[in-house]
Amino acid sequence: MTKTTSFERVWHPREWKYALVVYFVMFLLIWGWMWVVGQVYAVTMSPDPISHPYMGVARETNSWLEVWQRWDTLQYQAIAERGYQAFDSALFVPPLYPLLMRGVAALVGNNTLLGGFIVSNIFCLAGLMAFQRLVVHEFGSLAAGRRAVLYMVSFPTAFFLFAAYTESLFFLGAVLCLWYLRQEKWLAAGIWGAVAALSRLPGVLIAIPAVFVVWRNWRKTRGWFPWITPILISGAAAILPLYAWLGLGLSPLAPVATQSSRFHGGLTWPGLSLLAAIKQIWLGIYPITNFFDLFFTVLFIAGTIAVWKRMPRLYGVYCLSFMGLYVVRIAAVYPLLSMARYVLALLPVFMLAAQWGKNPWVNRAILYTSWIGLLFLSGQFAVWGWVG
Repeated sequence: MTKTTSFERVWHPREWKYALVVYFVMFLLIWGWMWVVGQVYAVTMSPDPISHPYMGVARETNSWLEVWQRWDTLQYQAIAERGYQAFDSALFVPPLYPLLMRGVAALVGNNTLLGGFIVSNIFCLAGLMAFQRLVVHEFGSLAAGRRAVLYMVSFPTAFFLFAAYTESLFFLGAVLCLWYLRQEKWLAAGIWGAVAALSRLPGVLIAIPAVFVVWRNWRKTRGWFPWITPILISGAAAILPLYAWLGLGLSPLAPVATQSSRFHGGLTWPGLSLLAAIKQIWLGIYPITNFFDLFFTVLFIAGTIAVWKRMPRLYGVYCLSFMGLYVVRIAAVYPLLSMARYVLALLPVFMLAAQWGKNPWVNRAILYTSWIGLLFLSGQFAVWGWVG
């Protein structure tokens, strides 16, 4: 089977429906599991700035939806409802996701939680279909594409793709940006890269692999049009700093400063955050959270190295761009804060794992360990446990 044949077949109803079925099965299983855990281990949900930070948002009364109203979701709701004046650190996120949340909420009784939930799941499903398409094209294997989709939604923090978080928006934008870069469709790559950049502040890092691909093309063709891709991405990323400067009278760097203040950290030498996490585990300080963050950091550093060696250079540059940021940031409470969630952005690692998964033993090892982690972390999320 050639790559072209596999790529064409992936959009046959018998093929793309795999991503659809996997999405719905995992979505319903995770949702049902979280609801059960939330009912069995019910905790007091009264607003508290540390343990239950509602940010002035009304608590959801529907128990099926309430289980998703956790942590950053409440901050996105507050911004969607009251704008960037909603709370002091609201400038941590670009405007696209809160605007989409607010727009869809207007269609469902102004419920911003439901609006964000709908938005995220539309992007998650579309992202999984596009992800399968990308993997089939790269490896010429429909089976690899299917495994990649299954691995993505089985990952221990995959529930963030379903939650009212920005993960699914970035996921779709990044997948399609990479796809169109591979096709040398520069305008489309720029548009979807801009979506990724507008989903979260680190999303602008997708401009680095875009510049790399465009530069290689320019060396061969001396054509200038491909530079539209990084220009669109950079322009999208500049929207929030410009708004902070011209609209709020703040420094253009205010969003970056706000993001740093949120986790009470900054930048350090590569590796020091890993050593700090090891030290906290040794001392018994938040050992479970630190263990998961450390484990996934090390795992995806290894995955980034493997991608660099085994996949087209675009994917290696992509992984290195994001992992490079991850290993030089450090937080005060948890040194590797949210790494269990942030590694979801390292899509090429999942792609390469799907190729390795053609070995049945490797496939089982990936899925069984992922499902155990998914049950544990999603259950923790349901009862307000911090998992990223």
